[in-house]
Amino acid sequence: MNTNKKIRPKIFTPGVLVIGIVFVTLFMMELFFKTWCGVQCIRTGYDVTSAKKQQQDLKHMQKYLTIELVHLKSPEMLAKIVEEQFEQLTIPEPEQVITIP
Repeated sequence: MNTNKKIRPKIFTPGVLVIGIVFVTLFMMELFFKTWCGVQCIRTGYDVTSAKKQQQDLKHMQKYLTIELVHLKSPEMLAKIVEEQFEQLTIPEPEQVITIP
């Protein structure tokens, strides 16, 4: 019989293998979590940018509507609207005015 065979210790015992699988699984879970957090951060950035754009658009709309309101309340515009919508009405003559005491 040849006794020159060297006996090597087993490196991958069942306990070491289980611990290795647990570490690899935890590492993979950490990578997935970090990736998910990064994606959520980017989505939040896009949402903030979109909200700022919408706020800016609404401010421009408010400014435009304020100018439009001032224009519509002007005496010249009111007189024009009255002439167009109530053209059959005229200013009363002095004898048509009745003063109530």
